[in-house]
Amino acid sequence: MAAKKKYDFFISYRRANNGTVCGSFLVGLLSDYNVFYDVDSITEGTFDKQIREALQNTERFILVVTEGAFDRPEVPGKRDWYYEEIGLAIETVGLEKITPVVFSGTFNEDVLPESLKNRGLRSCQVVKYVAEYAKYFKDEFFHHFGLDNTAPAQNVQSPTREQVEDGQYGQEDDEEYEDEIDWDEIDIDEIKSAAKKGDAEAQVALGNCYYNGERIDEDFEKAAQWYKKAADQGNAHGQNNYGELCRDGEGVDEDVEEAIKWFRLAAEQGNAEAQNNLGNCYYNGTGVEEDIDKAVEWYAEAAGNGNSDAQNSIGECFRDGEGVEQDYKEAVDWFRLAAKQENADAQVNLGTCYYNGTGVTQNYKEAVKWFKLAAEQGDSTGMCNLGECYRDGEGVDQDYKEAVKLFQMSADLEEARAQYDLGLCYYNGEGVKRNLKKAKEYIDLAAEQDFEDAIDFLNENDF
Repeated sequence: MAAKKKYDFFISYRRANNGTVCGSFLVGLLSDYNVFYDVDSITEGTFDKQIREALQNTERFILVVTEGAFDRPEVPGKRDWYYEEIGLAIETVGLEKITPVVFSGTFNEDVLPESLKNRGLRSCQVVKYVAEYAKYFKDEFFHHFGLDNTAPAQNVQSPTREQVEDGQYGQEDDEEYEDEIDWDEIDIDEIKSAAKKGDAEAQVALGNCYYNGERIDEDFEKAAQWYKKAADQGNAHGQNNYGELCRDGEGVDEDVEEAIKWFRLAAEQGNAEAQNNLGNCYYNGTGVEEDIDKAVEWYAEAAGNGNSDAQNSIGECFRDGEGVEQDYKEAVDWFRLAAKQENADAQVNLGTCYYNGTGVTQNYKEAVKWFKLAAEQGDSTGMCNLGECYRDGEGVDQDYKEAVKLFQMSADLEEARAQYDLGLCYYNGEGVKRNLKKAKEYIDLAAEQDFEDAIDFLNENDF
């Protein structure tokens, strides 16, 4: 039996937030050593087995830490190899031979998932990369490991600050890389030419142009035609987008079962949007039998792949105990992850958690912060919630006029609670001159949307 290969280094990285470019940089530095570069070193055989064997036969473990590398919470029932490799390295390589190489931010054990906390990683000696002083990094790096750095490194160029911190390489996820071509920068005639020649991504890009009416007249039917061409070639973006048109009856006849078919094909390729769409279908019983457990499974897949809508949805499942055991703190973690991606629904949910003290310590100022971020994106619920904070003086100085302004903006977007709140302001003369006619007008609008407080108010008060 052939002896198992020994490795000087095992380099682990998350294929997101420039983890790839940073990991490749280290591989170049270590070109004279036997390096197992995570999944890139696997060409055949069983992934799980090879990873474990490599870890058992490696001398040192380098953990590439880039901005946001630990932001992804652990998903129930889903393996995350970045976290798992760290745990395996602790058990096989040993803490004293693990080195986090931090390319941005700081290494703080508090950001680790629960399964890795309190396992001693804080004691590991960190090597930091600072873009402005890149020329000194090689010396520090080799000195840390006690290695000879006289041999020239091959095919290695130090990452710049822009590459490491400004996301020049894109926000890739673990399943699907971002397109190399920025189609928004390509002339529409070039996109048409590439699409007609059969380029699937160009077909998706052309479909997007027709769907959004960008650089070309809006035409849902033509959008559907180009999405379908890409979908038929197995392109996950095209499959998902065509599925959405089938679901909504845009450019094609509404056909929910057809939509499910395309969502599933794209989801099984790891497309996060399709995974989220499929989760929504199971949650709402759209085209399939309602199944909250399956909804959560697909939300978890999409959330793990960075989809903020799914992160918000799985947070709501944890908050409400739907498909999972109720866990307010877990809900907050998911809301925060999505909120940081500027998901307005998640910002409202996170603000509400802070407002009510659900899963976090009650903090009106923090609630206001998140409501304001959602409101600035035009979210009607965020506007209404922020208006109530101004009306009640919670987290901000009491300001009835500001409250009325926010209620009006939200009411114009048909937010029933805001219509009711605005009606009360007119009824009580708070922030506006008392006007019973306008009060009834807005409270009626809320009642027409079956807002119970408005219905009760109309039953109990004469105008």
